[in-house]
Amino acid sequence: MSIAENPLTGRMKNSMANFTMYTYKGMNIVRSKAFTIKDPKTQKQLNMRARMSLIAEMYHKFSPVISMGFPEREERQSPQNMFVSANFKTAFVMADDVQELSYPQMMLAKGSLPRVTITEATTDAGGITLNYDAHALTPDLNADDEIIACALLKTDELLKTRQFIGYEPNGTIQLKYPALQAEEVVCCYVFVRSRDGEKASDSVWVEVKG
Repeated sequence: MSIAENPLTGRMKNSMANFTMYTYKGMNIVRSKAFTIKDPKTQKQLNMRARMSLIAEMYHKFSPVISMGFPEREERQSPQNMFVSANFKTAFVMADDVQELSYPQMMLAKGSLPRVTITEATTDAGGITLNYDAHALTPDLNADDEIIACALLKTDELLKTRQFIGYEPNGTIQLKYPALQAEEVVCCYVFVRSRDGEKASDSVWVEVKG
């Protein structure tokens, strides 16, 4: 039911049918709502929803790393916004007409610094050991800038670590997890970040071998 002091000029409020009426700054305002909401669920719409759902799931799992991976952004943008933008169009493949996330194409970091070159990634008694070419990062990065690594396990545990790049031409970084097997690793990524946290590189997907 709606209330109106005068149908033409009086104060109006409340709702009737699909109309909502109220007074704002001396004016009568009438808004209408659709009786039915169109939701055709076309294949394109379903694909978009599937992508958004998967991206939201990945953000939830990797948020501690994503928060460090997108420092080069506008003030009004968040790391989550940047993560969605970096992956929505490029991190998916079609498999049996179903949208699937491609871990090798997913990016957890994006920036202007040079990408890390991983020379070897293996599981051992200590966890995941990653060897990288530190010399290739100079002169863009210094020894006191940092390298960040993470890995998602099938148990949904997120392993992560960070350390200074160091002075040696060939560096090593380890994600500690005793007696880890390669088949337990869903995906693994590495990127570098400047010491002041203002710049980063694109993340690199790493194939972990036993």
